Amino acid sequence: APSPPRDIDNVVGDTVALQPLPELPSQSGLASETDALRGRLKDELADLAAQAERLAKSRDEISARWRYPTAYGVSEGTPADARMQRRGEPDRLGDSVPRRFLDVLGGDRLPAEVGGSGREELSEWLTRPSNPLTARVLVNRVWHHLFGQGLVSTPNDFGVRGTPPTHPELLDFLAAEFMADGWSIKRLQRRILSSRVYRLSSTPGPELVAADPENRLLGHHRRRPLDAESIRDAMLAVSGQLNHATGGPHPFPDVKSWGFSIHYPFHAIYDSDHRSVFLMIQRARRHPFLALFDAADPNISTPTHQPTITPTQGLYLMNAPFVHAQATALENRLSENAMGTGSAEPSTPAMIIRQAYRIALGRWPSDEEMVETQAFLEESARWLSSAGDPHPTRSANRALCRVLLTSNHFLYID
Repeated sequence: APSPPRDIDNVVGDTVALQPLPELPSQSGLASETDALRGRLKDELADLAAQAERLAKSRDEISARWRYPTAYGVSEGTPADARMQRRGEPDRLGDSVPRRFLDVLGGDRLPAEVGGSGREELSEWLTRPSNPLTARVLVNRVWHHLFGQGLVSTPNDFGVRGTPPTHPELLDFLAAEFMADGWSIKRLQRRILSSRVYRLSSTPGPELVAADPENRLLGHHRRRPLDAESIRDAMLAVSGQLNHATGGPHPFPDVKSWGFSIHYPFHAIYDSDHRSVFLMIQRARRHPFLALFDAADPNISTPTHQPTITPTQGLYLMNAPFVHAQATALENRLSENAMGTGSAEPSTPAMIIRQAYRIALGRWPSDEEMVETQAFLEESARWLSSAGDPHPTRSANRALCRVLLTSNHFLYID
């Protein structure tokens, strides 16, 4: 029998034999586990390094993109009611005037819980279901953009000085559907573009012309010229030279060289292949191309496009380096397309004509146009060859491209 335990300095001792310790793993087992763990860590580090490299590359690409250095924004201030200024003098303040809407627009007061600037409440007030005027104005502007003239011919004035709508029921219907669709411009455009009136021919019969010479009743589609920006963008697009990227900074002269004044204003025209919306707008002197083709004056509100037809426009289209450059680029595009067909036979004039019409005008040529254009190419090549042109065929094709880019079929919306 075991002996009883003994107290030795408050330590209880027992004569029961100690249990043996478990066997420790061998050194070889520890080494294999360590190697496996080290391998997993190396793989994870390699993955992290690859991920870091990808992120660094993405960061460099994002940093390389041009960013606007500054942008207009609105910051909230402390709302406060304005005070009357006696005789218009700011140092003679009178009673406080609570914030509210204009009296001529109803004079509604803002809710007491409004703690901000009131812009949100103004937007809700403008777009409330009981106020269809905002929707009518937007619908009319979209209609004006698609047809060249709105249902109300004065887009900036729906009041007593404006003209009444030609189709008031249609305007109210589209405005109601526009609000019901969540103010979706895309749905509104789809509704109008799929309508019968939009798909009408632009060639009216004599009866329609006699009954409605101004086409206010929409008996046929309104044929109208492209605006200046669309002409320039369309030429760049069909020639393959249009840069769809966001416009970058303009190459202004060094700030140290600035000495502009009211008598010596800044003026410069920079070559650009971006869309016209990214061109520099200078109020003192407009872009020569845009001004020539009746672009809007940036100094005033221009609700409608007022096109003109002048001899200088025709002379510009005949002689401008920009037009010749786009015709050359279009001819190069036609040649590249012909070589990319994989056909062993050289491209025929008929192939060039069909592709030129398809790219420039979005349609195939008629039989009559095909005959006339082939005769034009043959006569042009013959004349150019006699004049010593080393490449009369390509020069004739280039002349055809210039004719198409300056034709009414290109410059007008049918």
